[in-house]
Amino acid sequence: MFDENGKAIGEKEFFSKLKSETYYKRAIVNDTAVIAKIYVRILEGKLDTSSYTNFMSFLEKTVNTKIDTTKTVVIYFFYESDKRLAKHYANTKNLKELNNNPSVQTFYMTEKGFHYKNRKHIFYEDSLDLVKQTFFIPNVCCGSAVILKPNGNYYKELGEFNSYKIPEKALSDW
Repeated sequence: MFDENGKAIGEKEFFSKLKSETYYKRAIVNDTAVIAKIYVRILEGKLDTSSYTNFMSFLEKTVNTKIDTTKTVVIYFFYESDKRLAKHYANTKNLKELNNNPSVQTFYMTEKGFHYKNRKHIFYEDSLDLVKQTFFIPNVCCGSAVILKPNGNYYKELGEFNSYKIPEKALSDW
């Protein structure tokens, strides 16, 4: 068992970390052993001014919509293996309320090569892989989300994001 830095840890520490919503695990089972590693699931950071400007320019081209850089941007991101979850999140009440909030711009996006259609929302393809490369490496299934504030601060949840926490975090001042 390994922690998020690749350091071997004991079973007690491994499972203790998993009790926190901050981490998730991946395990590989082979004929000799089960190799499990913890990954950080919830991250905060900041894009520098240049990266923020470039990202917003790309996003405008991808969604063919003017982005209001005074608003918080929320991106729900799905991999091809997430078709069922994409449908679920497109119909989630808490996200519907956030999507209709005038202080936020929300976008449903898919990985490059994944074309998903839904009657309630437009799903944009991350055709240049910029959203994925900027916010969603390593690849994590089950839907991910990022909140990007106008000052470049971001908060992201990798893998089956919390539909209660995302709206709350997006509307708070941090």
